[in-house]
Amino acid sequence: MADIDEFEEPVHNYDLIPLDVWLALKPPLWTYKAQCRTPEGENIDMFYPETTAHGGNHLAPARKLCMECAVRYECLRFGIDEQWGVWGGHSPSQRRRISSMVKKGSSLIEASEAIDARSRDAR
Repeated sequence: MADIDEFEEPVHNYDLIPLDVWLALKPPLWTYKAQCRTPEGENIDMFYPETTAHGGNHLAPARKLCMECAVRYECLRFGIDEQWGVWGGHSPSQRRRISSMVKKGSSLIEASEAIDARSRDAR
């Protein structure tokens, strides 16, 4: 893997940049449609809250924004193995359950919706 630091001069011909470096520099296209890129989502702390910040409902602000997002499932797919934060409207423990369900044959969307239903039922 190429090191980003080895490109000291600005590179304008993207064909010269190794793919792994280009991907590190350029976010996936779906992110340009993400709700978290709007003014409502500008507070990054919303997606990486302290577990005690808002009591038991500390993920609610991020989840609310994610539930309205057009690229929620792309985000979930991208962040499924992330250890921290809210991705696609799900906490790390929810994403682990979703990943397990997908490995057992569920689609990502089916698994996500099942976890959402369980969360609603628990309230």
